[in-house]
Amino acid sequence: MNLLIVEDEIRFLQNLLHMPWEEHDIEVVGSANNGAEALAQIQMKQPDIILMDIQMPEMDGLSLASQVARAYSNTKIIILSGHDNFSYAQTAVELGVYKYLLKPAAEMDILQAVTDAARCIQAELMERTRQLMMQEQWTQYLPVLHQHTIRNLAYGRYQIEELEASCVSLGLHIDMESRYAVIVLDVDEYVCSSNEDGMTLDNLVHVIRDILPTPDFYVCTEEDKTIIVIGNTGALEHTPQQMLGIHVAMEKLIRNIKQCLGIDVSAGISGGTGKIDELLPLYIQAKKALQNRVVYGTGIAIPYDEPLQAEVTNRPNYEHEDKQLEMALESLDQELAMRMISDMCEAAKNNSASYEIMMEQLMYIVGVLTLFIRKRGWSVQDVTGADFDFLSNVQSLTTPEHMYDVLHRAVRSIISYAESHDRKVTHTTVQAIIELLEAEQDQEFTLHTIADRFYVNASYLSRLFKQEIGMSFTSYVLERKMERARTALMNGARVYDAAAMIGYRDVSYFTKIFRKYWGVTPSSVKK
Repeated sequence: MNLLIVEDEIRFLQNLLHMPWEEHDIEVVGSANNGAEALAQIQMKQPDIILMDIQMPEMDGLSLASQVARAYSNTKIIILSGHDNFSYAQTAVELGVYKYLLKPAAEMDILQAVTDAARCIQAELMERTRQLMMQEQWTQYLPVLHQHTIRNLAYGRYQIEELEASCVSLGLHIDMESRYAVIVLDVDEYVCSSNEDGMTLDNLVHVIRDILPTPDFYVCTEEDKTIIVIGNTGALEHTPQQMLGIHVAMEKLIRNIKQCLGIDVSAGISGGTGKIDELLPLYIQAKKALQNRVVYGTGIAIPYDEPLQAEVTNRPNYEHEDKQLEMALESLDQELAMRMISDMCEAAKNNSASYEIMMEQLMYIVGVLTLFIRKRGWSVQDVTGADFDFLSNVQSLTTPEHMYDVLHRAVRSIISYAESHDRKVTHTTVQAIIELLEAEQDQEFTLHTIADRFYVNASYLSRLFKQEIGMSFTSYVLERKMERARTALMNGARVYDAAAMIGYRDVSYFTKIFRKYWGVTPSSVKK
């Protein structure tokens, strides 16, 4: 809290200014010797608390308090007066002065009065905030409560009696006797990533509510940005005809969203219907149905089908394809590698693959690519760049298009990285530099020291080295040092010796650099 001190007695003012305010979270933002000067300070700094005398030149304390009360009603005023005059105290109370202290007041009494005023301000602020929130809560939070209720319906968290009470209090009109289907919608984000209209998930929910007939459908969002739709079939018993109406409504919804917004949306539809308190199994079915867009493609409504027991026999056999893919990468044949990946994915799809089989196939391919990279001692993240997150979490690839594009980009990155790192050095200066670096890895070299040693300027050498090697001089030196240190550690060298071998005199600094580069400590490699 901010405090302004107003006192015309200089000695007493200095005593007040040097009290231990900071220990009580009070910051003195200014001081004044008279009422007029204080008013100017108040207008400029707007303190939370004012500690002031009554008898002051130019403007007395009560006149100042009157002006402050009119202009800054939340500011707390504490009067510290040497006059034991009842009329002064009475006027102060009428003006809303927080505390009236008589001089000579003890330091602890003054501190207590100011800290009490600070706590009072905090409490009043919290109370005003609470009241404002309560006033706005009903209109602002009611839609959130509606979504929360619908979400919990899908998750099977309500008993009928509890649900009826919630619906009454929230104004939700839900038929407890009808049967419902569950649909899970998701934007095919990769397909519509070029959409520049600023369409948010909340906007899309509003559009969906506008297109679907009410009150037959209830819509809410999930944390993973999918959208749950609970559809009233209008029947008391389950029949196949009920689901037809749901499918027609979802196909129309997907078509309208595509035509009006240019957004591709896929839907997973439960395999049946249930009472309002029996929706959890249907929700799970809808989620599983949506996963199959990786098999069937995007922009369609996919019904849930019970998995067949014979599905395990449909798993394709890739006994030779992985070797052919690896050979294509070894020979830097980008076209062949991409064709092998496409053939492996298409074989799985043509063999009546499910979502689970497609994910297994995707992990299999990613494993081949990762193994190729790691065999060469490269970092998967360095090689694949922005696609590393997708490759390390294949379930994030929710559409065939996204899956193919990420895999194809990974192949291009691998071959490009291999070409740059396997490039032969032809420039004699660079050859000499590399030989020097290999021979004297225990020395500390910078671009400038090498440039001086070979009698060239550093800018030219930097570009020449990167053109010949495919990476900067600094990156190359670090890579060679870290590879040599790792090899030494794996062969049983002590951490101190491995550090000294590549020019690091400070073992703790070497450990920090090693861990940042390899992701593990030197001691763990040694073990």
